[in-house]
Amino acid sequence: MPFAIKPGLAAEGRWLPLDNAAKIFPAGTNKTRTLVFRLMADIDRPVKFSTLAEATRLASLRYPYLTMHLRKGFFWYWLDEDSSAIPILQDTGEPCQEFRSTWSHQPLCRILARENKISAEFYHVITDGTGGLEFFKTLLAAYAELEGIAVPKTGYNHYSSTPDPEETEDAYNRFFERQVQSPPKISKAYHLPFAAVRPASLQLLHCETEAGPVREKARSLGITITEYFVSIYLWALQDIYQNVKNLRNIGRRPVIRIQVPVNLRSLFPSRTLRNFSLFVTPEIDMRLGTYTFEEISHSVHHYMQHQTDPKLMKKIIHRNVHGERSFLIRIIPLWLKDRVLKYYFKRSGITLYSGLVTNLGRITFDGDFSGFIQKLRIFPPPPDRSRVSLAVVTYNEKMILTFSNTSTSRHLEKTFIDFLRTDQIRIKFINP
Repeated sequence: MPFAIKPGLAAEGRWLPLDNAAKIFPAGTNKTRTLVFRLMADIDRPVKFSTLAEATRLASLRYPYLTMHLRKGFFWYWLDEDSSAIPILQDTGEPCQEFRSTWSHQPLCRILARENKISAEFYHVITDGTGGLEFFKTLLAAYAELEGIAVPKTGYNHYSSTPDPEETEDAYNRFFERQVQSPPKISKAYHLPFAAVRPASLQLLHCETEAGPVREKARSLGITITEYFVSIYLWALQDIYQNVKNLRNIGRRPVIRIQVPVNLRSLFPSRTLRNFSLFVTPEIDMRLGTYTFEEISHSVHHYMQHQTDPKLMKKIIHRNVHGERSFLIRIIPLWLKDRVLKYYFKRSGITLYSGLVTNLGRITFDGDFSGFIQKLRIFPPPPDRSRVSLAVVTYNEKMILTFSNTSTSRHLEKTFIDFLRTDQIRIKFINP
């Protein structure tokens, strides 16, 4: 059950079961597939670690569940209260490293800093991009206040505000409906034919552009910004599918399919700040021939508009929660359940998608606080078989695209950026 904690007070003996999405993550995690994402802000001054430590303390009082750690039970993992503070680390330039919380009893998020950059990293077990962003905004506002900057009281949760009990609910279980049918299974998807970097490391590419021209271009096509980027991504994958020939293309699968996270809070009335998102999966089938960009964008638009209907999302919720509620699954001990879930994670996750595109949306602040934060960006979790992921965030009309790549090739990023430039979208590269 959800619990509420008053700011500054401990909740002795409190614990939480993992939400439905999080239950599979511990089994699917390893050193390269960390399931860790990062939010980063460039501020207008060098970071003071002492100030950041106090801001983190204040923000963690507002979000006490973020200080919980992952524990192993006999049947399930669970979240346990811990007195450990959220760690503040020197940013070494190696983002999204694995959490080892079941062994180290550490919180499932960490704060990192270097020069004028503040970052927060989250293990997906504890929250999704929306929940992480809410904490990050509170942290940045607390830091700015400590620096004597006038911060508006709207657009974020102030650290002195009282948490809503609903913030810790498992919203998937709340909106589960037993009579709904699960969606049909989908086929395995094409994967980029590029070798993984050895030793494993995450290659990042950050690009900045003005939001206005992108918005106007998408509008002229009758699609959203997210649909525009998904369409370019599919177009770039099609180009690689047809033109990059090597031994890894033998037996390649003909369906190119993208994961696009959907924030379910916009479809269902929940204030949860834990995981509450699902994916829509626009695709093209190369057995049907070559697609023009107009054909791809038309297909992506109508597919995403259709699949984000709440009634269809209930089918995916049903599929995920129904498995969790199965009596057989519940009585399997965790050591065996981990093996089953690891197999399911690969079979129903890694092999089914060619890439990921996530758009955190448009973020704005008022007054001096707006100038204090110069840039915002999001790093998606390190991709596995799909090799490359794209994350987008817009702040003060500046749009930053971050490509996360675990392969030896930059072919997809180059093709993607070349397309934007052909579309008269100015792109400049920025430092990590």
